[in-house]
Amino acid sequence: MVLRPIVKEVDTGVYVIAGTPFLYISPSRTLLMADLHLGFEEAASRGLIYSLRGGSGYGGIFIPRIQLKRVLQYLDQVSQVITIDKIVINGDLKHAFDRLLRQEREEVGELVKRIRDIGVKDVEVVRGNHDNFIKPLLKKLGVEFVDSIEVMVNNRKVLLVHGHEYVDTSGKDIVIMGHEHPSLRCFGAYRFPVFMKIPLETGGILIIMPATGPYHPGINVSVNREEYLSPIVRKHAILENASLITWLNLGSAEPITGQLLESIPTHGVLDVDRFLLKNMEIAVLEFRDIEIAHVLCTPG
Repeated sequence: MVLRPIVKEVDTGVYVIAGTPFLYISPSRTLLMADLHLGFEEAASRGLIYSLRGGSGYGGIFIPRIQLKRVLQYLDQVSQVITIDKIVINGDLKHAFDRLLRQEREEVGELVKRIRDIGVKDVEVVRGNHDNFIKPLLKKLGVEFVDSIEVMVNNRKVLLVHGHEYVDTSGKDIVIMGHEHPSLRCFGAYRFPVFMKIPLETGGILIIMPATGPYHPGINVSVNREEYLSPIVRKHAILENASLITWLNLGSAEPITGQLLESIPTHGVLDVDRFLLKNMEIAVLEFRDIEIAHVLCTPG
């Protein structure tokens, strides 16, 4: 089993897939991924900067094409250990705001083909702020393109939305979004992608997924609402009570990952579960809150 409940206390039907930035809704066998940003490498080589947080540091340089490769690696690993009937891409499938790049067109087609090759016919893309000029291509590929998805999961209302625009979260038990690319800076340099689990002032919880694309570490999480892009977070998130979930690959762990595990001071501030994914040991860590996460990730 590679599924770690997003909430351990109750059965929400929503799980983190250990060792990946993906979520899984078990009753419908739906895999969720967000912020792939396919085509980023071409945009970078052409000096096209689209970051809402300022320069990406990649403008005008050639970088290895690894965004799609990483997605396909995760997908191949996961499809061998869990059953997938549907895949939802929760926004920012592509990267360029103002055009459809050749790399975007080619890689979106390749991704959809690979998804169909593993036996998944039902694919939906939730519109993100980067997903312009892509609707005709998705229609040609037989992929649904929607603004949001609302489903009932274990008698709970779950809303899937990218998060770049404001939506009314009242009456929703779980809201799942991307957009922010949350990460946790540890030991001065290393960035761990994280899932954020945040109580909402309107009730329910907000889950922010990490970016799938490796070139997009995003925001270093904090309790300051003004540092976030999403109007949902800025208006309703209770960040002081947010917990963070990340993962460490212990099968090929760098020294810094072991350093993080050794830094656990006491029971109660960090919850650790271990899983096997294709003979690779994965530790899934949940920090009780953001401040504790930063303390544990500070040298000394």
